[in-house]
This record gives sequence, structure tokens and C-alpha cells, in this order.
Amino acid sequence: MSLITEIEPVGLDISSTTHAKIATRSELQNQLEYINGSKRDHSYSPGIVKLYDLALSYVEDAEQHARNGGRAAWVGGIWEAPLMYALGIVPISLTELGRLGSNDAMSVAEDYFQLPKESCSMVAAVLGEWYLRRNHPVKDLIVFNRSCEPLNLGWELIGKEGFNVYRIETVNRPRNNDPERLAEHVTFLAEEFADLAIRLTGKPIDQDRMANEIARLNRILGKVRQILELRKSNPLYIKSLATMFLIMGSGHYFGKPEQYEATLDLLISELTVADFIPSPRGKIIPLAWVGGRGQEFGVYKTVDDCGGAILAWSTPNIWRYDWPEAKTPLETMALHILGGIGGHGGSPVHRLKPIQRLIEEYGAQGILFYSYVGCSFAGIHHEVQREYFHKLGIRSISLEGSFQVGPPSGQLLTRVRAFVEMLT
Repeated sequence: MSLITEIEPVGLDISSTTHAKIATRSELQNQLEYINGSKRDHSYSPGIVKLYDLALSYVEDAEQHARNGGRAAWVGGIWEAPLMYALGIVPISLTELGRLGSNDAMSVAEDYFQLPKESCSMVAAVLGEWYLRRNHPVKDLIVFNRSCEPLNLGWELIGKEGFNVYRIETVNRPRNNDPERLAEHVTFLAEEFADLAIRLTGKPIDQDRMANEIARLNRILGKVRQILELRKSNPLYIKSLATMFLIMGSGHYFGKPEQYEATLDLLISELTVADFIPSPRGKIIPLAWVGGRGQEFGVYKTVDDCGGAILAWSTPNIWRYDWPEAKTPLETMALHILGGIGGHGGSPVHRLKPIQRLIEEYGAQGILFYSYVGCSFAGIHHEVQREYFHKLGIRSISLEGSFQVGPPSGQLLTRVRAFVEMLT
């Protein structure tokens, strides 16, 4: 699938000049070139080539599935896979909107939806890109009400543009992990998922099918962990950008569960016998990535080129733990979302110890905190986390990037380069 599309808003004069269109195509080409460049860099790995092929065909194939009479829906791309596949619905991660979007989407957000320029780039990008894709076949959106208020407003706005927004009420992990309160929260969330299944399909969820999907996800997560464990001793066999796609795929399988799992098996077999790939700088500095899955792919390349390797990943996709067992499959999903045995749910304070364990396990010598421009919540989270790890003597850097595609600024890459070189 080409990321270069000729989707233009109808009835809006927001980017009509030839110069603007050329700039937009240039930005998209820049983003696509990072992916194709990484594919070329990984030409020795059939598994990584297959992984990128899955990523690049993801949205187009899911939309074609919908055109052919199947069902697909836009989701967060984090926890939904077992439920969606059990309902016969292909999940499309909304993070793909950032990879597909451009300045056209941002212009729609500002000119049509009247979002201020200082709004979170994620909110602006998804709203604008959905509007530009409003004549495409996938119109269902499944979202959590625990999102930030700007996103909650975004769901309301896009629901007036022909999209069907299915909202899920939710809760955060209770303070002090009170067992009785946690059990109440699990029951509440499970009931929300049961209601969602009926709203989407008109019938209750098939519990056996859901249990099988959870078993498949746990099997896949085990293989992802095995790959990342093997990668410790050969970090640049799968470079940072490819690893990010690998982890993201665990949340949705790029719409093709069997092919994604087969790709994991291939990567395991490759890493087991692969020759060591040295860093161009000689020494390899293990790093941790904490926060959003950045769209500015040049950041990942810069890390690798400077002798760094992102080994520890604390992103929205929770890959380190299997989904826990509960009384029902829907309660299992609820318990996982609330943090499960890993305690990763809820406030940033709850996430400190899991991140610390991750950093210790992967030997990370520095942390890259990443958030999207305009996201005040992430900024607060990262300040809490940076202070905690500063007291532990672990160096870190905070990065702000855009959710939509486009080349990273020179200043951003300079800061990344200086941080990695400081650690060498």
C-alpha cells in the first residue's frame, strides 16, 4: 500500500495551491522512505521484510475486506484484538491515521473543526484524517471514554460526520490496589464489553471464541518476548523502527493474525542463528523508550546511527505480560486493561515500578520519553517519571513530536544525537 494518496476534502478550500500539494506529497514520501529505507537495511531478514509488508498493506486490505462485505472498525490498537476477532471484526489501529495523514489533515482540523493550532497533534490528525476518509468504507469507531477531554470532544465531532462512534465507559485502577474495589471495576468493565458486543453485532459474545482469541494473543505475546530477549545479544539485527512495528503488531496483528504469527516464528528462527551486526560506532548503548509510538521515524534511525539501540519499550502495547486469568474471558480483558499482575494500569505512579523493572531487565542506560506536541497529560506523566528515574541516577531526555507524518525537525534529531553520544 502506498502512503501517498490523493484524498482531498470536498467543499473546503484548505490546501488548494500547487505548492501545498507538492509539500504534502513530499512529507508523505519522506515518511514512506524511512520505511522503505529500513526494509532495504533489513534485506538480510525475510522476517522484517514480511513485517513491513504487513504494516504497509494493513489499512488498505482492511478497507478492502469491508468493501467485500466483511466488517472492520477503527480502534485504539492496544487491547481490542481478542474481542474484535471474536466478533468477526478486523481492528484498524487509529495510530495508522498518523502514518497516513499529512498537513491536509491538520488543515481540516484547524479550518473545518476550528481546533486551535496549539491543540494536541494527535487529536487534530485523527479528526482531520477521518474527515478526509469519510467516503471510505470503514465508519465504526470504538473508543474509551477515559481518553483525555480533547479526544472525548473529538469523538463527538467526528460522530456528526457520518461515523458510528461506540463509546465505552471505563475506570482506572483503584488507589492502593484495593482488592475489593478492583473486583468491582473488573465486573463493571466486563459488563461494558458485553454491552459493546451486542451493540456491534446484535448478539452476545461467543465466550469460547473469545477464550480462544485470548489464548492466541498470549501465545503471540510470548513469541514477541522471545524475540526481544534474543535481540538483547544482537540489537541491530532488528533495528529500532522495525522493533516498534513488531510491538505495535501485537495489538492488532495488522489485520492478519496467522501471517503476523508466522512472521514472529520466522524472526525467532532467524535470530537464533543470526550473525552479530555491529554498530557503526563500535559500542552499542542500550536505551529505553517510554511513551507514545512516535511517528517521526527519523528519530529511530538517528538513535541506531549514533550507536544506540532501543531495547526496553514501555508503550501503550503491554507485551511483557500474558493476559491474566479471570472468571470469564471478558473479565480477563478487563483485568488486563486495569493492570493485571503487572500493575501497569492507572496513574503514572502505578507505572513507575514496571518501567523500572523493564529498564533493569534490559540494561537500559538512558531513557527517551516521547509525547505528542500539545498533550499536557503526557507532559505531566513524564515529569513524574523523569524525577523518579533521576533520583535513581538514570539519565533521560524528553521529546515532543507530531502525531501526523512528516520529517522530524533538525533540532529534535540534534537533541537525540547529543543525548546518545553523551552516554557513550
